[in-house]
Amino acid sequence: MTENHSIASGSDGVSRLIDTAETSGITRLSRTDSESEGEHLRRVAEELSGSGENRLRVLESLLSDRNFSTRLEAAFELGKIGSFKSIVILRNLLLSQDESSWQIAIHGLRKGGSREGWLCLESVAMDDAKRLDPSNFKVSELSFRRLMAMGRTKMMDRLFRAADGHSRSISGDVARHFLVKAVSTLPYQHKEVMEHRLGIITGVSATPYATADALGIDLEQVRALELEAWNFIHSPIQTIIE
Repeated sequence: MTENHSIASGSDGVSRLIDTAETSGITRLSRTDSESEGEHLRRVAEELSGSGENRLRVLESLLSDRNFSTRLEAAFELGKIGSFKSIVILRNLLLSQDESSWQIAIHGLRKGGSREGWLCLESVAMDDAKRLDPSNFKVSELSFRRLMAMGRTKMMDRLFRAADGHSRSISGDVARHFLVKAVSTLPYQHKEVMEHRLGIITGVSATPYATADALGIDLEQVRALELEAWNFIHSPIQTIIE
């Protein structure tokens, strides 16, 4: 029996897998914006003939290849396909405890460019954010590292905004714990600037002028270091070809 699934964001903001008529078999059969009519027809013919299933099996097997660049390319192709089944393969890789697997999965989900891939990242980020309570160090540490590895997501932005304790859905203590840990990953000068700008030291966010004065550096340097710091935090785990 054909399975109809997709990945969507509910009214509560939670990304989840749902059934939908938009998806049939292994991919959406409707034409995408980037496809010509001919490309669309060829893709549909492939999927309905079962060759798409074979391609998924081959790509999934390549995720275990000894050559790292081959694994990255397979992940990219799976992300580009953007079907329910291809995204589930990458999601399972992302949910493993192996950080090199995260690197491969994140590469595929981000670089593949499909909407389903981005929704998958947001869904996993949402789940990880619920496990950031430091009372369970092992679980919270793994979730923190994976959130940082994924780079900027809507969930990451929400965590930073919730650190002031005014969020109704995210604990201020948990959000602040995430903020402090994220800043601690920065190079020393960037860390100093962000500790002042985000109020980690005094509990009150300092202006760029006050930060420059406190650190004895000029205003332009503060602004440059802050911009670089956000780039560090927002960047996904680096993909290094072996």
